Amino acid sequence: MYMRCAGTCAIVACTVCVEAVHRLEHDKLHGEGTFKWSAALSALDRLFIACILDATWTPANGANVGKVLTKIQQMAACWRPPRRRTPCSCPLRSWRRHTWHDGSRLSPERVAALLDSHGPCVGVLWVCPWYYHFDARGHDDALVYSGCGRGEDDREQSKRLYPGTVGSHAVVCFAYRFCSGGGDEMHVLVRDNHEAAANGPQRWIDVEEIDTLYTLSVERA
Repeated sequence: MYMRCAGTCAIVACTVCVEAVHRLEHDKLHGEGTFKWSAALSALDRLFIACILDATWTPANGANVGKVLTKIQQMAACWRPPRRRTPCSCPLRSWRRHTWHDGSRLSPERVAALLDSHGPCVGVLWVCPWYYHFDARGHDDALVYSGCGRGEDDREQSKRLYPGTVGSHAVVCFAYRFCSGGGDEMHVLVRDNHEAAANGPQRWIDVEEIDTLYTLSVERA
């Protein structure tokens, strides 16, 4: 599943992550590979239209991840088994927002713990033009994206330096690694959504680039 319209990364990332969490929880209960449903493109289209109608999404600003997750809760988005038309309801029960500056106090260790206990998660980061040149699926597994920084001053400077090519971007975070040699350097593996290629592109990003992490909770089916 990928962005078919500019600025819809939050909508796609949230949809993909809800499916991934349902798949993980179902397989824990019933065995690996037993989850046979996938998010229907029609459900994504309905979510997109609903977000347009109440201005959750706008062409100028895109959408806030938290508002999209709330919309998914309200709609109880439908899922469908392969080769069958009957939808299966896989609702989002709850979600939580984690940042570096609120009570959740993100840190490399905290991000790792959240991915272990609640992953996959939706992550938000600030991207710069070189972000799109990274892809961990091929021979670039050692390359790690480091951008313009999380600070407001850093972002304002990046807007001046790279007008029209920087901004917040939502992805699905699903794995991590700590660098050998100690220290706090940690990388998070994300799945992006701006290409139609299956399962990608994927990128390693420095954990410091993640501005916000959203954990999701679903009912086991």
